[in-house]
Amino acid sequence: MDMQPAPPETILARLGRPWDQVARLADEHTMAVQAWLSTRAPRAARFETAGITAGSSGLAVRLLNLALGSDYPPGTGDETIAADIKAVKTFFADRAVPWYWWMGPSPSPPDMPAHLECHGLAFDPPSLPALVAPLPARCPSLNPDAHVWLADSRADLEAASAIRRIAFRFPEGAALDYFEAMADDWLRGYPARLYLARLGDGPPAAIGALIMGAGYPGVYVMATLPEWGRRGLGKAILARILADAAVGEQRLIVLTASSRGYPLYRQFGFEHIFDYAIYRPV
Repeated sequence: MDMQPAPPETILARLGRPWDQVARLADEHTMAVQAWLSTRAPRAARFETAGITAGSSGLAVRLLNLALGSDYPPGTGDETIAADIKAVKTFFADRAVPWYWWMGPSPSPPDMPAHLECHGLAFDPPSLPALVAPLPARCPSLNPDAHVWLADSRADLEAASAIRRIAFRFPEGAALDYFEAMADDWLRGYPARLYLARLGDGPPAAIGALIMGAGYPGVYVMATLPEWGRRGLGKAILARILADAAVGEQRLIVLTASSRGYPLYRQFGFEHIFDYAIYRPV
């Protein structure tokens, strides 16, 4: 599938707002949630400067240790930015974890990617699409044998940790108890709701989450065990998430999509808004 952002006229027609507004709210939401996710683990730490937020779970999983964006006031000098980039690199080095730097659609200063490249970070393709759908979202046909439920026990959290670890191919031994180590966050129902799915009387085989950030709902941690793929479990979870999100006042929902998940999200009416550029230290 061709993963290209939709033209501005499509965004306006489908979402009822101009591209710049939708891009801004999607970026604010995503950055807020990613900062939250990366700082909830028991060993987590946060680092901030005037223009950068970084969060480290302390786990040896690159996706769970992130520097996010660039939001410097106009006129910030190159020396300040260089010092901050060095401080971010030191922060992650001291924690001995792999990490990424996510760059959104409108960094400030606009040449922030060049600053990163000058200080030892490289673009790590492919880019990561940010998508937005109107609520209520359209729903394709679902597998009637798929059962979705809201996590409400430690057993559910343990199953979710195993599913995510296997589906995301986490390093051996990493994040073994990711969800249960933060049980209060995942069982209280706000800002995050964790869902599991199974086929018939089978074992839990898929997960997904609805997380609020910057005033908007978003879809996160969508994963299915490989042996249960293409059976409609991800579709069933996404339908449940979108239905629950539509109960609130907001009329838009946000997500970032892998190449594997992208076709599924497009079936539910998500529009491709922009791409995050992902950098990693070299």
